[in-house]
Amino acid sequence: MRHARVRQQIGHASCGWTSPGSRSFAAALLISALVAATPGQAAGQGGGVVADPGELPVCYAHGTDAIGRAVTAVPSQDLDSTAALSDPNFAEGLAHYRRCFAPSFTFTLANRGVAGAQVPNPKTRTPKTDAALQWANFVNNAFRAPGYIYTQHHMGSIMSDVQGDEGSVVSYVIATHVFGPKSPRTGVSVVYGTYTDKVVRIDGSWRIAER
Repeated sequence: MRHARVRQQIGHASCGWTSPGSRSFAAALLISALVAATPGQAAGQGGGVVADPGELPVCYAHGTDAIGRAVTAVPSQDLDSTAALSDPNFAEGLAHYRRCFAPSFTFTLANRGVAGAQVPNPKTRTPKTDAALQWANFVNNAFRAPGYIYTQHHMGSIMSDVQGDEGSVVSYVIATHVFGPKSPRTGVSVVYGTYTDKVVRIDGSWRIAER
């Protein structure tokens, strides 16, 4: 089993700094995001073949950052809920996840190498479980609770090892999260970590099976 090494929520290891003095940086980051990113703009949204497994971390980042902008998406403890789809950014994020996740996708959260919760929960998972929807709701819940209004995930140092229709991809992530006006916190939170993915090729397209 491969795990994402984390110290903070949703699969990221945290460097643990959030500075009220970074408000101007957060504002600049948000303005640039609103100018550059609107629903449906990210490359590859809604379908298409992933020919290179090294594209998968970027596909995931686009999906996660679309949900980062989904400020009207209703958070729900029911990970099978479709209520958040009324927000076009959430719908865009889910479309990205469907493109880069295998139907058997599982995300294992880990803290300093110690495995924690899994999404979907293996105890309640059935053949009908929509893993992409569950993870999208999990991410939305995590983003809306602290009042984030924008996120930006930078993926790098991507290495892939492929044998036939299976393989692994390792990538580094640095993610910036901007606190909104309704949050009790100000500025930004920056987290970092490593993703280790088990990938499979299905009908000619690479997908993440385990993270």
